[in-house]
Amino acid sequence: MPVFHGASRLALCLLTFILACGSTEPDPTPGEEDESDQVAALTLTPNGATLLVGESLALGAQAFDATGRVLKNVKVTWSSYLPEYVKVTDGRLEGVATGGSVITARVGSVSATLSVLVTPGDASGRSSDEVLASAREAGLINDEELLAYRVYAAFSDPRLPIQYKARVEPGFDATSLEELRERFDDLSAPMQQALGMYLLRPDDPGSWLNAPMPDARLSSMARPSCRPSGAHWDYQSKTFAKVRVWYQFQYAGQREQAEILDAAVEKEIWPKLMALGLKEPLTDEAYGGCNGGSSQIDIYLVANMSAPGLTVPEGFDNTQAATYILLSGKLADVDPNDPKKITDATRLKGAAVHELMHAIQWSYKTKDWQTRYGWIRDATANWAIDHVYGQTSQLEHEYADCFMNTPALSLENRTQGHCTKQDSKVERDYGAYLFFQYLAKKHSPAVVVAALEKLTTETSSLTAVDSVVPGKLEKVWPEFAKALWNQAPIDTKGESFKVWDKLTEKVKFNYFSGDLAGAPEHKAELQDELENLANRYHHYTFSDPNTRSILFHNGWFKNITESKDPVKVLALWNDASGQWHEEDWSEYEYVGLCRDMKSQRVQDLIIITSNAKFAPGGGGSLKAAEKPYIKRSNVGCWKYKGTSKAVLVDPSWSGRGKIIDANLEYQVLGAFATANYEHPLLPHTKRLGAFMIMPPSGDFTLDISYGFGGCNYTHGPTKYSLGPSGGAMLMNPFNELKSPDPDTQAWLSHASRAYRSALGDGRIVSVAVSGRDCHGPELDAPGNILFTDSGEPTATPQLVKPNGELSGTILLEGITFSWTLQPQLEP
Repeated sequence: MPVFHGASRLALCLLTFILACGSTEPDPTPGEEDESDQVAALTLTPNGATLLVGESLALGAQAFDATGRVLKNVKVTWSSYLPEYVKVTDGRLEGVATGGSVITARVGSVSATLSVLVTPGDASGRSSDEVLASAREAGLINDEELLAYRVYAAFSDPRLPIQYKARVEPGFDATSLEELRERFDDLSAPMQQALGMYLLRPDDPGSWLNAPMPDARLSSMARPSCRPSGAHWDYQSKTFAKVRVWYQFQYAGQREQAEILDAAVEKEIWPKLMALGLKEPLTDEAYGGCNGGSSQIDIYLVANMSAPGLTVPEGFDNTQAATYILLSGKLADVDPNDPKKITDATRLKGAAVHELMHAIQWSYKTKDWQTRYGWIRDATANWAIDHVYGQTSQLEHEYADCFMNTPALSLENRTQGHCTKQDSKVERDYGAYLFFQYLAKKHSPAVVVAALEKLTTETSSLTAVDSVVPGKLEKVWPEFAKALWNQAPIDTKGESFKVWDKLTEKVKFNYFSGDLAGAPEHKAELQDELENLANRYHHYTFSDPNTRSILFHNGWFKNITESKDPVKVLALWNDASGQWHEEDWSEYEYVGLCRDMKSQRVQDLIIITSNAKFAPGGGGSLKAAEKPYIKRSNVGCWKYKGTSKAVLVDPSWSGRGKIIDANLEYQVLGAFATANYEHPLLPHTKRLGAFMIMPPSGDFTLDISYGFGGCNYTHGPTKYSLGPSGGAMLMNPFNELKSPDPDTQAWLSHASRAYRSALGDGRIVSVAVSGRDCHGPELDAPGNILFTDSGEPTATPQLVKPNGELSGTILLEGITFSWTLQPQLEP
């Protein structure tokens, strides 16, 4: 059990109400009559507090005169008996260290106190949700208590047992309150009584913000009914304004926040949203007596609410409803020494846009329950922030990684735990605003509006979107997948999130080094299953010059060409000059890149696979017909250079015999070296087959010197250039390829890394003949310069050595052939 320091001093304080040195004395609101001398009683809300170290909490001091009238403009002095444990500034508490203190609010001679306990806080420790889930799993609490404690934690309700106190990870919307509204009718009577106050409007006298304990109306099994606004709520909104922003004047800074928010809605938010052609939120005129006193949309600033906001529907119609909005009173940044001084209201305004968009969504009578369209509601509400504030407010950026961290999940996926910039309980769909931002920027915001309007006739949000996007999802989804890459080479283009919105977030991708690191070859398989409306990104980098030949096998080829599945395989790659290339590999079964060639010397290769298929109800996936993979090899693919020797010595000869020393180069034909080359004998391939026939060039030296039958035969040594049709080399770096041509297929059926060369020269040369009774000269031909095997159909070709070299020695028909050739890089 933790030890709380200052316990004895705390007890003394409870008896004597001694004021500490850490006191603050805010002035009454300028321009209004100071009512401090009329105060007869003070109450503090909330009526209990347990803080974690580093946690803050707003206290409100409600003042009453002798008749019980609420006083708005009083000078409250705040103090903490032990400020080394709990600091207070104009009603805002901060847990400083493990221990406790007594907080005193004083107006003249009238005071009220609150004891505060501070427990250890650990930002890396378990969250409140995790603590409560563990307790439920262990059987320490039941399902109803789990719900109640989640609500208490979200709103700093002192009824939360101290053993479950932990850091709260808020989502954007108060999901625990949403769950309470859905489950309330099925709760037990005691739990309804305990939680019913959370179903009331914040300004209701019986709501959780106003009543320290549930009032009598909450003891019934029926849902609680509202009462007119309590006296300690106020607003500054004009009577002609579309919204009314409510605040509790006993909380320092709330009035200032309300004024900022009121102006933002009137001048910025409302005009830009309505200019889209959206419907106005429904008024709450039908709820007279508890509608805030007007037909305006009511926005309540709620102290100590952990989530940024929540839009609450009125009544029991799940398809269309008037609404009111809760916004956290903690969203605006304030001066730490003066909570009334607002330093930044960006988050407050952004949250207001989000929730007003939810109110607009509730104005449409949808075909199905509104809550069943959850992902599109959250995504478009966050998109609205960007539409209203553009690059001046980037609150939506905080949710981008929720989506970008999980591109392989379906568009409509709403699971939690994917965000790094937000708390883990934020659902993924808040980041799906990126899809609607893409539609709005690439096409028009009208597409987003049309999708929302389509929900009035469609039970499927995905079908609604598909019906309104230009070209349908099959066309738009792969384009969106490319934009989502959001880094080179996409981020510099006009149609990119970085250019549109200065978004620097990058989509999560699978990274691999493509270098062989001394290995002769390597094969890496890619994932062969992809959820509907999802994408995968693979990024390979290459720097090793000995990683020469690259082969990509598109395992989705048959899905695309035979099953007509809406899958796209896009490649982005840059060459040795840094130039980027964008290619659609969808309808190629195999694609090659030759890194020996400067124009194909890929440095980065990004493969984007997108699946635009969807089921109306969501979910589903596609599996590739074959496993996609990428192969790398050190087999040269542009040029080989080296030497060969052919030595013919007949057993009946004397002397050196007939020797041919050659300097050789084998290089692919120039027409085959282009980036878009497609071999006519290798269908559905790209940049493959150039290696199959590599013509030679170079020279050779013919040296004849031998004796036979008493005669001597000599020639040279004489150097000759190779003729243009002296032979060729055949290469087969990968053996997956297929050809309809029988001869081509016969060669491709050989093992991977196979090669064969046959080289000769048929020119006629004069051979000198000397010796008694010897006559000459005689005519001869250089003949065979290099054979790497017999060339017979049953012969086995040579294989490239593990180091990438072509070398060997064979004896064919009395001629010993030897060769050493090295792969070359194009300079």
